[in-house]
Amino acid sequence: MPVESIGLALGYLGDLLIGDPRRGHPVAAFGRAAHAVEQRLWRDHRGRGTLHALLCAGGAAAGAGLLARTARR
Repeated sequence: MPVESIGLALGYLGDLLIGDPRRGHPVAAFGRAAHAVEQRLWRDHRGRGTLHALLCAGGAAAGAGLLARTARR
């Protein structure tokens, strides 16, 4: 069985047993951060929208990369 399948099964089982945390959920934290960036940057301008998308997507990718690098150690 591939490692990915084991991780998927364990994640699903953990979600069934524990559920989502009431506080500190990473998706909710990303939503709050993206909203805060939008509040500061948003203008009716294509460049500002592009900057917002790059900051949010780039920030998420950088965070995932950092977690992956940390997990490998």
